[in-house]
Amino acid sequence: MTQPEARLQRRIQDALKLEGYFVFKVHGSEMMMAGLPDLIVCAHGLFIGLEVKMPDAMNNVSNVQKHVHGKIRTAGGVAEVVCSPQQALDVIDQTLTAAGIVT
Repeated sequence: MTQPEARLQRRIQDALKLEGYFVFKVHGSEMMMAGLPDLIVCAHGLFIGLEVKMPDAMNNVSNVQKHVHGKIRTAGGVAEVVCSPQQALDVIDQTLTAAGIVT
C-alpha cells in the first residue's frame, strides 16, 4: 500500500470512530483471505466493508476484490469503494437509511 493510501485509510478510520462506529483495518497477509475490504465497519449492527482507493484509482478493484465484495453483498452486508472520509460516511448513512435506522 502506498503511503498516501495509508494516510487516507487512517483519516477515514478517524472520521468513522468520531461518529461512534466500530472500525478496524484488515491487514493483508498470506494468512488472510484475499479480496477483503480494507476497512470493516459495524454501524448499528450492520456489516459494512470499505475498500479504500485514492481518487485517481477508484476503478482499480481487482477481480478477487470484486468477487469477495459480491459475496459480502449476497450475504446481506455492504461492500463499497470509497476515496474520502465523507464518502465513507455517506455509504454508512445510506446503509442505515436503507435499513430504516435513524441516527
